[in-house]
Amino acid sequence: MLWVFDVNETLLDLAPLDDVFARHTGAAELRATWFDLVIRTALTTTAAGEYRDFGQIGGACARAVADAHGTPLDDAALGEVAGTMRGLPAHPEVAATLTALRADGHRIVALANSPQATVDAQLAHAGLAPLFDAVYSAETVRALKPSPAAYRLVLDTEQTDPARTAMVAAHDWDIAGAHAAGMRTAFVARAGRRPLPHWPAPDAVGADLAEATSALLTSSASHETPSLASLGERRTGVA
Repeated sequence: MLWVFDVNETLLDLAPLDDVFARHTGAAELRATWFDLVIRTALTTTAAGEYRDFGQIGGACARAVADAHGTPLDDAALGEVAGTMRGLPAHPEVAATLTALRADGHRIVALANSPQATVDAQLAHAGLAPLFDAVYSAETVRALKPSPAAYRLVLDTEQTDPARTAMVAAHDWDIAGAHAAGMRTAFVARAGRRPLPHWPAPDAVGADLAEATSALLTSSASHETPSLASLGERRTGVA
């Protein structure tokens, strides 16, 4: 099976950006506000049939959020946001999960909205680059996920059947886009996130990357989809 992984939040932890926003705005929680605005802007851009560089979207949104908070960011602060994005650490379970999939003979690729140079730098800094057979950026087709063109980039280049391809992401919109492209899907429910309502359920759900990929492998074998209720039971008592 070909496994396609989203990068930001799915593989990489954005928590180091909390300190950046805390230093420059006095409010660490603005990091979440900022990234939500980044995603909303990217989705709006895609829905309008346009393309904007994801990194430039990130910079513009950081400035907008800080301005609204009354703490404008200068160019040096924006540079720190961008630099920190390139140096994010992987979530604790990620390397072992990817290594196990490779050991079982699966092909592993990444698909990110970030520009190619950025995602290459991110995976290299996090020590994950050697675990990937290929790294794709939506920049190549000038269409941000969840545009069908981004998923077709991987499917066409890899010459693979969508039904034998799995998209793994911590974003509901990414799962929806992959489903629309005919791919199997595994949703990483970090911090208790849930899939989009009124959409077909993901083929698998897990609290982290290890659980999500394991659940999809089990689902592929049994044709059963883990329920969100069972996920909640597994998470009970977890700190």
